[in-house]
Amino acid sequence: MSDRSNLAASIDGAPLSEEEARDLWTRFSRHMDEHRGDMAGFARENGYVSVTPTFERGQALLVVRTTEAPPEKPAPRPGGDRPAPRPGGDRPAPRANGKPAPRGGAPARGKRRR
Repeated sequence: MSDRSNLAASIDGAPLSEEEARDLWTRFSRHMDEHRGDMAGFARENGYVSVTPTFERGQALLVVRTTEAPPEKPAPRPGGDRPAPRPGGDRPAPRANGKPAPRGGAPARGKRRR
């Protein structure tokens, strides 16, 4: 058995103590039982901008923000400066005769697909 609690919470990225986290989860759960799905209402009533339950490293984590989150930077594209893939990127390229290649690959010579 682990000494670590299954409940955790953070406010603006700062982790709360186990006791504070459990208290926050208790209040959050009580509110959600009375107002199903109303996370925004819980946040508003407690002076928070947002409250989001999630699961991280084997713990239920309640993420609380008291300020607007800074806009996230778009993730860098893999491959750096390569151009974006063309639409329908997983389609096979057309053959030299202009017809598209079959999706499942060409059948072996002399054999027909059924």
